[in-house]
Amino acid sequence: AYAVGAILPTVIFGALAIFFFLRPGTSDSELSTPSSLLSDTDKSIAVLPLENMSPDPENAFFADGVQEDILTNLSKIDELLVISRSSTLQYRSPDRNLKEIGEALGVRYIVEGSVRRADDQVRVTVQLIETETDSHLWSENYDRPLTDIFAIQAEIAKQVANQLHAVLSPQEVARIESQPTDNLEAYDLFLKFR
Repeated sequence: AYAVGAILPTVIFGALAIFFFLRPGTSDSELSTPSSLLSDTDKSIAVLPLENMSPDPENAFFADGVQEDILTNLSKIDELLVISRSSTLQYRSPDRNLKEIGEALGVRYIVEGSVRRADDQVRVTVQLIETETDSHLWSENYDRPLTDIFAIQAEIAKQVANQLHAVLSPQEVARIESQPTDNLEAYDLFLKFR
């Protein structure tokens, strides 16, 4: 009697396991996490090369530098998974399919935009795109003196983080807002060399 009492629960649980896990019509998608629960956890992002809209085509190095600095600032945020610049360089063409790029890079979000530099003024236009739906989540134009370029880059990183619900620590904010130099000529030379 004791042996039957010990075996019976095992048989019952085994039968239930077979019923629930091997029943027809159960797909992997039914067992996976709903996409609504993934929205706040998948914070993978790529920063595509920014289009040089400056009157002087020689300013392309400056647009590349702004892209790299935005990417670097985003990579200082622990909650974000940022794809390397070398992986994004092939997507320089303005005629690009962001959904396909997102799939190729394995990212959910893309930052794209343009840089226009003239004399001592700069305009940086950026957009945050969700690749799955190809929809704009956020966009902004920054029209400022060239001396504000580091502040613009920091602000873009903070705005992107905010849109992706990433919580920034005071240390992360300090790293993002840190300026590498006050000398714009030195910054120009550094970007040309890089």
